[in-house]
Amino acid sequence: MQKVIPVFIVLLLLWGCAAHPTISPVPLKEDETRTSIAFSVENILPVFVYRKGLSDISDFGIRVGLPIYGSGIDYSRTVFQRGDFYDIINFAYSLTPNSSFDMTYYSVRTFPVKPGNAFYTGFRAMYIPKGINGNESIRVGALLGLMINNKVGVEMGYFHDLDKGQPIEKIVSMQPENDSRYPAITDFGFPSENSRLVGLSLQVSLSTSIFQKKK
Repeated sequence: MQKVIPVFIVLLLLWGCAAHPTISPVPLKEDETRTSIAFSVENILPVFVYRKGLSDISDFGIRVGLPIYGSGIDYSRTVFQRGDFYDIINFAYSLTPNSSFDMTYYSVRTFPVKPGNAFYTGFRAMYIPKGINGNESIRVGALLGLMINNKVGVEMGYFHDLDKGQPIEKIVSMQPENDSRYPAITDFGFPSENSRLVGLSLQVSLSTSIFQKKK
């Protein structure tokens, strides 16, 4: 048992190779708040998410991870709206061993017949100024997501390091094939800032209202 605890602590500190914002694809009203718990392949433990509407076209989010990795802040603003279609731009910072800045442009469709439902796609640029191996990583990629009844959200995407990462034509190779100057795996055996695994994103968010007892 004494040996298991230190190993678990190391996993907590090093496994979270990247993190991304958990947005509200259904725009919030001014002063409206939403809280959720986000689970993702990027973090070994769940993250608490708090969002608040600053106006009818903008909101901000705060993420708190355990022990701290996965934590971050972000800001969203609706830049275009026509009927049930929205374009939203989001700026985010995430704290992990590969701490990063994200800029994401979302195209969202809501469904008035089923309020709280939304489908969206997005383009994301991601910048890691100094990762776990001391290198930088500049990534671009796409994502798609779904929100159900403002309670359950699912998002998946991939963001590739075109400069120092695995060659795009070998992205599905069984073994990492990075340039030796920018290894994909650290000496501890965890994904580096230039690993393709850092570009993989899959998260599920659950509104905290799901866990509240109905009166």
